[in-house]
Amino acid sequence: MNEYQIGGGLRLLTAIEKSEAFAEFLKNRLVRALETEDPTELHYLLAQLDDYHSYMWRYYKKLASDRSERMNPGV
Repeated sequence: MNEYQIGGGLRLLTAIEKSEAFAEFLKNRLVRALETEDPTELHYLLAQLDDYHSYMWRYYKKLASDRSERMNPGV
């Protein structure tokens, strides 16, 4: 995978695909950024992590709305 791409529909398959792609993306680049102590690359990866985090929160909010019967108010 050349680059991880954020965005797209808020669907289960999209969320799974993005999670798999993001895991591979981080596996390939995060260790290298840490080993080389490259602040620019680490900054880029942190920005990608922030984008992924935002996407997953959007997906969570959609699920909470669409499947409110599954919500656990104690969590």
